[in-house]
Amino acid sequence: MNPGEGRADGIDLRLLRYFLTLAEELHFTRAAQRLFVSQPALSNQIQRLERAVGVPLFARSARGVALTAAGHGFLPYAQQALAALKAGLAAAAPQPPALRVDVLDAELSLPREVLKRLRAAHHGLQLTVTAEGSVSQRRRILAGDLDAGFCGLGAPAGEALTVQPIATEPVDLIVATGHRLARDGGVALSEAANEVFYLPHDALAPEWREFVLNECRRAGFEPALYPMTTASAASALDLVAEGECVTLSLRSTALPEGTERLRLVPGLTYPWAMVRHRDRGGDAALGWLIEAASTVGPAYAGS
Repeated sequence: MNPGEGRADGIDLRLLRYFLTLAEELHFTRAAQRLFVSQPALSNQIQRLERAVGVPLFARSARGVALTAAGHGFLPYAQQALAALKAGLAAAAPQPPALRVDVLDAELSLPREVLKRLRAAHHGLQLTVTAEGSVSQRRRILAGDLDAGFCGLGAPAGEALTVQPIATEPVDLIVATGHRLARDGGVALSEAANEVFYLPHDALAPEWREFVLNECRRAGFEPALYPMTTASAASALDLVAEGECVTLSLRSTALPEGTERLRLVPGLTYPWAMVRHRDRGGDAALGWLIEAASTVGPAYAGS
């Protein structure tokens, strides 16, 4: 055979697989078994490949099979060609929808319930969840690293972002067990005017912080603030249990031992929202997320 007579258009994926398997096994019977073909069929396909290439790729003898010099030269290119073809097929295949969502704090109930319903309705959705806070959300959405984030309705948007209301949830005053305000029938927020309030850091949830401060001011006082912040709502509630401070909390938040939930009279509600890029309004996965949130909202509004 003359190498100049080889024809690349006579080589297909199956021939490359046969060549690579035989090159690994160097034994026709074992290679045929791996490929689930008969030994004569494998031999015929290898001969077909050699005709297409124009040179023998294997030396056959009574002692077995070995790669020729041409076979050794062909081997790495066959491996690259097969890998490239597989990569191309994978790239061309339809990709499952994906969504990257930030939930503010992993302890918050409403985002967890929304994502639970989203996964139940769309099993093929690839969901990546973080809990980095609303300031980080805006930066990551603008950078293209995040698709949506749970936040409060007061979160600043800017020209490129949209903040969409999704639900409201009652807010309660949380105090240590046996606190002077603990009683049946509810409590006015103004009665906590002399208490030290815990508020999260501005970088985590500035809209929640602003909500609490504004409600205290509407109740007629400027709250004294606890001089430390924590990484999560759960850690903050531990401080309340120790009698260090009081705090306002969403009604769905699970409370640790040593705390009591006091209903406020008149009641307060917190406006939940979702932030996303303004240009992503037609994204199907984001639409599914908003739809899931809409099914959760009524239950939390009356919790």
